[in-house]
Amino acid sequence: MKNFVFVLAGAFGFAATPLTAADAPRGSVMEVHSCELYAGGCVVSSEQPQDGRYMLRAWDFSGGSYNGIDLQGLKFGVLQFSSDNLAEPETHSGDAVVYLPDSATPAQRTALVDWLKSSQPDFHPAKLQTQVVPIVFAKASAGYLFTAGTGVSVETGSLESCPSGGCGESLWYEPRTVTGPFTVAVNRVLLVHEPLLKLTWDQGSSRNIFLARFGENPTANKSYVSLAELCGPARTLF
Repeated sequence: MKNFVFVLAGAFGFAATPLTAADAPRGSVMEVHSCELYAGGCVVSSEQPQDGRYMLRAWDFSGGSYNGIDLQGLKFGVLQFSSDNLAEPETHSGDAVVYLPDSATPAQRTALVDWLKSSQPDFHPAKLQTQVVPIVFAKASAGYLFTAGTGVSVETGSLESCPSGGCGESLWYEPRTVTGPFTVAVNRVLLVHEPLLKLTWDQGSSRNIFLARFGENPTANKSYVSLAELCGPARTLF
């Protein structure tokens, strides 16, 4: 297992003027990779040369604003395609497509893109395109569901974890997204078809999804926790 140095999330720099706690964008985030995140060393080594080049992130805002624009209730996502393994830190962003909600106003869509660029230090795509589509990010029967238009569909299931040191498997990566505590989930469904990136991504059951909260506690340590610890007594991100 790699040795991680977990850093404090610190100040996010969401806007040019200071935000109160009530104004700070916050909510839930899903980060999906095209490689295993929790696995044995042999699996990780075999995937590193060619896999991990796709990453999908989705945010659900439970509250907050950006540049005076209310973001509460909005959901959006971004798909990236790189020549590098995007699960690794400090790799090239590649090209990206941002999926913006058709239910939002033009000002809200602009604010979402601006917030993405300012709040995620790793996000520097060589080419950025946008699509306005219907978006769903919600609790599903066995986990969480994210869809963007007809081309993106992800549904999670719970990670069947082993005791520390058991099964020969461990956590190899941490989220690229700015978060606090996070957990790993299994994909039950992962279907992505994006002509703008000439990308088709259809991946079977893998432990390749991070789930986390963002913005609620700027000083929270970015550390791995169980789903029960992350979600609390209600066991839900929403």
